[in-house]
Amino acid sequence: MDKSNQILKRLELLHPKKIDLSLLRLNKLLKKLGNPHLNLAPVIHVAGTNGKGSVTSYLRSIYEAANLKVHTYTSPHLIKFNERIRINSNLIENKYLNSLLEECEKKNNSDPITFFEITTAAAFLAFSRNKADLVLLETGLGGRFDATNVVKRPICNVITPISMDHMNFLGNNIQKIAFEKAGIIKKKSLVIMSKQKKIVRDIVKAETKKKESVIFEEGVDWKIKKIKEHSFVLNYMNCDFEFPVPSLAGNHQIENAATAVSAVKSIKKIVINEKIITKGIENVFWPGRMQKINNGKLKKQCSGNFDIWLDGGHNNHAADVILKFIENWSDINKILILGMTAGKNPTGFLRKIIDKFNFLILLPINDHQYIHPYEIRENVKKKLKKDIKTECCLNINDALNFVSKNFSSGKILICGSLYLAGEVLKADGFKIR
Repeated sequence: MDKSNQILKRLELLHPKKIDLSLLRLNKLLKKLGNPHLNLAPVIHVAGTNGKGSVTSYLRSIYEAANLKVHTYTSPHLIKFNERIRINSNLIENKYLNSLLEECEKKNNSDPITFFEITTAAAFLAFSRNKADLVLLETGLGGRFDATNVVKRPICNVITPISMDHMNFLGNNIQKIAFEKAGIIKKKSLVIMSKQKKIVRDIVKAETKKKESVIFEEGVDWKIKKIKEHSFVLNYMNCDFEFPVPSLAGNHQIENAATAVSAVKSIKKIVINEKIITKGIENVFWPGRMQKINNGKLKKQCSGNFDIWLDGGHNNHAADVILKFIENWSDINKILILGMTAGKNPTGFLRKIIDKFNFLILLPINDHQYIHPYEIRENVKKKLKKDIKTECCLNINDALNFVSKNFSSGKILICGSLYLAGEVLKADGFKIR
């Protein structure tokens, strides 16, 4: 185990609960560290249930195309922790990460604090000590009590689509979840809101009004006017702009790109022209989000004529996205490989898509609490009353060996968890850049 992992394992032991939403513990630590979160470049704060990582990735790519220095904080990581913290667009180096984590650990002095809180403090230290033009800050979950929400005056708040997720932490209905997510909105700030259910839209707009903020919302101030074969037309404030269809697969990525572009156009302090925005959209890459596995170890292992797709989606909104993505799959063999962490709802997720597949392979997820494959299989039979052929395997290599032995061709979708996506990419030999 390398030094970074040793430190991270120690930090995981500082609080008995993995997630415990509060700002008190983090504010206490940040004060000991000299309040680095108050000494950041202008912040764009992104919250939501679906698409927030992709929107952050589009923002990063667009601002990088403009030659701006951009710090980025995202979660979770897929292969290694360094992915969460980018300093001027580059993954944080191990030696520097170790020194920051040890500094936070020492200042915290064994006080109770969650893993996400103390690693967020390390990110703020890194960002405060390295000059940049922008900081892109993605919430972990929620918003109101999310560790990232200690920032005071972001230049923009972006709210991506909100749906049912993390109910055990955020509330058991969409109203409570929307209220928590809208908690990132600050007084007299700029808010960009993407496509939402009406009840969510009303809650976010009420919070915006309460905070005397300005909102640019999808369907009112901006919308996707037309999707062509290689481009899409964004109508922003009654003006049409045409941009290339992103390399990221699925029409939902056009919606994510439109959200990011609308945010860029709404931030008047940093003017980016359409040529730069186009370059940013063309250059964007975000692994584990409807990603085709083309040239790595897994493609070679899975002998035969198979297309392999990977997506971290795990909730009802993600199921809708998958349903639309696979609607034209015509192969006889359509194989779904699924693994889910504890607290998720595999039955609800599968209800929407399972009829589109003729074989289901269920996996555990290493180093995380997961829903047992046999439990998912039984629920598919009892609750969904589906008699789809099912196999439980040990890992992705085991699953693809099974596919190779039993099928000669087809399409494979691996989904259900970003943690599973990380395992798959690691097994594939994929390098995060």
